[in-house]
Amino acid sequence: MQINPMWKQYFTEGLLKAAVRAPSRLNLPPESLRQAVEQISRLFPQSQDVRIRELHLAGLAAEEIRPQAHSTQLIFHIHGGAFFLGSLRTHRALMSDMALRTQMQVLHVDYPLAPEVRFPQALDDLYLVYLTLLEQGIQTKDIILSGDSSGASLALALSLRLRDQQQPLPAALMLQSPLLDLTLSSESLRYNAEHDALLSIELLEAGIDYYLPKQMDAADPSVSPLFADLSGLPPTLVQVGSKEILLDDAQRFKALAEAVQVEVTFKLYTGMWHNFMMFNAWFEEARQALADLAEFTHRFDQD
Repeated sequence: MQINPMWKQYFTEGLLKAAVRAPSRLNLPPESLRQAVEQISRLFPQSQDVRIRELHLAGLAAEEIRPQAHSTQLIFHIHGGAFFLGSLRTHRALMSDMALRTQMQVLHVDYPLAPEVRFPQALDDLYLVYLTLLEQGIQTKDIILSGDSSGASLALALSLRLRDQQQPLPAALMLQSPLLDLTLSSESLRYNAEHDALLSIELLEAGIDYYLPKQMDAADPSVSPLFADLSGLPPTLVQVGSKEILLDDAQRFKALAEAVQVEVTFKLYTGMWHNFMMFNAWFEEARQALADLAEFTHRFDQD
């Protein structure tokens, strides 16, 4: 039976608000929230049409997800989770779908989370992973750096560190539902607070408190890359839903990046909540987001 899309969205948002957003507003310990996210991620259907290989890079566990035996382009994705949630398991379905839609291999890394470690450990480790890829002979023209939510923050911060350290930048950058301002000054945090079905301000506040060292200013560009000099970045795709509390982070990045001549492809998806791309099995807007992402990546397939 075909379900009316409006009702499907209504019930999905209600379920997410009750099962995810409401508990995230409580002062639950990180491990309890991690277990809940792991359980919810089991609802996402996992494609069997990809090859998954476990590996280690720069001391971190990782997965290489391939849609075919020979894929020259590499999407290096950094998962989100407010700096203290998320894993290879929670994002495996999305990574598999991304690999299938782009027909590119996806590298997904299990980087260290807060509060067990604080800034800059995760960024340091991801920097080493990127350099390891170069040492293995992967060319930067074949690397697309990607991240969702807090992973997008780390992806952008990594790009800026590479630029500042005069290391070769990836061919492109992809930011999905990006968290870029850890001072939480975006207006959409307020006006979309009751519209975003997945993410709460309380969860962000907890994650930032876990992630930042004591006495560190949240406005420091190394942790809030929205406040950094954005010049010299590679072409960047930004995807965000209109109901997201992080909507303004994405919009502000677009304006600031374009002001310093960074090429930005900005995609806004009406009626969608935070990290809606993970729901592509059920929603046309999420499937369109993956199609748009694939179209963007194919611009950089030079082989």
